[in-house]
Amino acid sequence: MKKKTFGFVATAILGVNMLLPVFAHAESLNELDKKETAITRQSDKISGELQLALNDVNEKYQEVNDIRMKIRQNEATLVKTKTEIVETEQKIDERKTAIAERMKEVQVNGMTERSINALLESKDLGEFLNRAFAMSVIQNAEKTKVASLGEAKDRLTELKATQEKTQTQLKQDSQNLEAESAKLDTKMANLKQELAENKTSLEKISQAKEVETAREAAEKTQKEQAAKEAKAAQAEAAKKAENEAKAQAEKTAAMTKAQNSQASAASSAAQSTQPAESSSTTSQQATQPAEQPKPETPKPAEPSTPTTSGKTMQMQSTAYSCAESVNTFFTAMGIDLRQNPQVIAVDPSVIPLGSMVEVSGYGIAIAGDTGGAIKGNIIDCHFPTVDQCIQWGRRSVTVTVIS
Repeated sequence: MKKKTFGFVATAILGVNMLLPVFAHAESLNELDKKETAITRQSDKISGELQLALNDVNEKYQEVNDIRMKIRQNEATLVKTKTEIVETEQKIDERKTAIAERMKEVQVNGMTERSINALLESKDLGEFLNRAFAMSVIQNAEKTKVASLGEAKDRLTELKATQEKTQTQLKQDSQNLEAESAKLDTKMANLKQELAENKTSLEKISQAKEVETAREAAEKTQKEQAAKEAKAAQAEAAKKAENEAKAQAEKTAAMTKAQNSQASAASSAAQSTQPAESSSTTSQQATQPAEQPKPETPKPAEPSTPTTSGKTMQMQSTAYSCAESVNTFFTAMGIDLRQNPQVIAVDPSVIPLGSMVEVSGYGIAIAGDTGGAIKGNIIDCHFPTVDQCIQWGRRSVTVTVIS
């Protein structure tokens, strides 16, 4: 009975202490939902921008490839033009050389006189004109050939200049497009980094929501258990009061009967003038109620086993406090021990971080911290003060993983 009474009292106290954190966690959970929604929207926006940037990059790369192809084609045409210019210059030089040789031969061999003689030897005027026309055609053909070669050279020279200018412009355009592509690559890298950071934030928010949800579920289960224990304790107390009242009534009846017997014996031995006084005395004694013993106040005792169901382990427990100078106020999961002191340090390979557990003698807590010496089947329970840690010491406990 004492154990059950203590369990009810302890549960009620723990429920009151954790009632305000429940509302705080509920508000925190709402804030986490808002943050999660905002980050999700931002991630969707970034994904859209990333797709647009990717399209721009593909277009720029296509333009760069087109310009590079034009540069290669123009280079080939430029090389061909240069070759044609060289060949034309060689032909012009050869033609000039031939004309110079011919002029020299005319001067040395008297070709002019022979040409005049050839004209004079004409039989008639028609033959004279034909010979003169033929000589003129030959001379004009040489001049035309040299002139056409010169014009071809000039055209090739202009084409070369145009191609070189085009080549310079194409290279400049290619450099500009490559610079724009590099900027787009940087933009895409930044957007990808933002998406990765948002993903990490969403994972942290999801973990925090799981912790808050598990905490609320555990506290709800604890309140239901406390209500059941309170109801059972009330029923037990009522039954005990009924039994005590019944026993007291029987004891009072027995005392009254004994007093009546003693009064009767005294009345028969006394004188006849005293029966009224004796009767009065006996009646007064019979009507005096007996003092009821005061019920003892039950002394609280630490529960030796958990009250919840789940995976249960026997472990060693030590204690630590954020009030110690060597410790900080925040756990490995970022829990502020000043606001949520009900935390234990665990080995994550034995009890996962974020689990809700019940420790015999300590109560329901969250596995929210780690420690260098916490390896295997050992836990470290947090207390607000160093004195509580000393009082706890080192002990064997039963640990039940709720969720």
